[in-house]
Amino acid sequence: MRRENDFRPRVGRPRDQAAGAGAKARGFVGEVLTAARRSGLGALDMGARGRSGRFGRGASTSRGRLASRRVVIKARIIQHKGSRYRAAPMKMHLSYLRRQGATRDGERAEMFDRDGVADHEAFARRCDDDRHHFRFIISPDDAVQLSDLRTTTQGIMERAEQALGTRLDWVAVDHWNTDNPHVHVLVRGVADDGRDLVINPHFIKHGFREIAEALVSLELGPRTEAEIKASLDREMTADRWTQLDRRLGELTDERGGVDLRPGRAGVGSVDPRLVGRAQYLERLGLARVEEPGRWGLVEDLEPQLRGLAERGDIIKTLHATLSGKGRDLNAVVIQGRELGSPIFGKLADRGLHDELTGQAYVVVDAIDGRSHHIRFGDLSHTGDTPIGGLVEVRSRVLDDGATRLELLHRSDLDLAAQVKASGATWLDRQMVSREPHALAQAGFGQEVRTALDERRAHLERIGLASRPDSAWRPVGNLIATLRGRELERVAANLRAETGAAYIEASKGDMVAGLYSRRLDLVSGRFAMIEDGLGFQLVPWTRSLDAYLGQEVRGTVTPSGGMDWSLGKKRGLGL
Repeated sequence: MRRENDFRPRVGRPRDQAAGAGAKARGFVGEVLTAARRSGLGALDMGARGRSGRFGRGASTSRGRLASRRVVIKARIIQHKGSRYRAAPMKMHLSYLRRQGATRDGERAEMFDRDGVADHEAFARRCDDDRHHFRFIISPDDAVQLSDLRTTTQGIMERAEQALGTRLDWVAVDHWNTDNPHVHVLVRGVADDGRDLVINPHFIKHGFREIAEALVSLELGPRTEAEIKASLDREMTADRWTQLDRRLGELTDERGGVDLRPGRAGVGSVDPRLVGRAQYLERLGLARVEEPGRWGLVEDLEPQLRGLAERGDIIKTLHATLSGKGRDLNAVVIQGRELGSPIFGKLADRGLHDELTGQAYVVVDAIDGRSHHIRFGDLSHTGDTPIGGLVEVRSRVLDDGATRLELLHRSDLDLAAQVKASGATWLDRQMVSREPHALAQAGFGQEVRTALDERRAHLERIGLASRPDSAWRPVGNLIATLRGRELERVAANLRAETGAAYIEASKGDMVAGLYSRRLDLVSGRFAMIEDGLGFQLVPWTRSLDAYLGQEVRGTVTPSGGMDWSLGKKRGLGL
């Protein structure tokens, strides 16, 4: 029977009892509901089209989106080579996606692919020589109602393969520890024939979302009128860019105002939600009343609302990081692109500010008694100081005159570990400094004050300080003494391990040899340099990392640091 062959189910959609209601609808919600009633779920067969090798043919005209379950798709193409390459290594990005994620049951998130649990490190290796990769964030509004978000994701990727005409190499991870559960999907930029995968921009922007919305709608059924209305009700007081704001923008006249009085500007019977939204924007300072029923909107309404949403996300991050740690949650600073003065303190948190672009953030619990949220362009700019270690954030002027924030490592040890540590700690340097950091009497500043007192008492017990006349005094050359003792102890262990002799490097000495490893010690980070006759331990700098396993050359400075000649001595193979 031909009719049976043509049958396509429309799951969950009741018979339309309101034929012709669209002609009578008035106002924004009326338009939404009319479009929803007319649309059904015609987009459900979306993935069955365009299976030729032509990229992007899966992207079709959006139909039925208002009735379909809403899914937000964010996408970004990350270049691996050339001047546009700015992202952190793939392995680092995947590691943070796993670290920041959590399953629906609160367990640590694991990567998955079409077959189940995925090897994210193997995926990163496969991407090493690729020109680019794709990042997607899939965020269904009704994710909590889905039986299995991972299975839904696998279905979306299968439909995408059908639409693009190629098998995709991808991994994903789901994040349930936010107020909007979502999935991160990373796709290699290589098609199944080995060529670069080029996806039609229209598919990236529209087709991918249509596939996702169709599959979610297939499981849950279309949104009901009550759900659509409830969604718009919530938007009236949302601190973000909404569908209501978009509609207000469409009604704005040449003077930048929106007239919501009945019968004006072709609005007809004005939806009260638009009025409610305008009133809320007024309270936010983003709109002003020009006359009763008419508002003037700020020109940059959309970016301001998006910025407001971003600020809300940052505050949530700060609260999650600092709650339960005795911190005043009102004493937080969301730092801008430039600093008035350096920020010194404990690294309280590090993560992805924007999980799509890879922009990163750190939270520094600072000695000024406040907690600072600071953004960086990429994860690679946030260093590798462990959480709890000490860092300093400064503004740096680049060669082109631009200013960039940089995070400087100061100690791998937290305060508690420094109190009785056998080595020259940051606390020791603070005690003997001619210009010690100013410490607040609250927050981390007070914690440092307490730790300094405990460290002084410990140094007295081990004979490296005394209190004649009630004044605390360290032995002469305290830092050199503590550092020398630690290096001797570490060198003895390395001699036993390698059989090589330890050659102490003095001020003014030339150091040359193979950079074999980095040692994270109490006294700081040191590089082990081997020259065939023995080894030396000298202060490490970040620039050395690119030369691990290679020959390096440098000079010990009068201050005890190193002046490296990296890449300048051809005889050393650099």
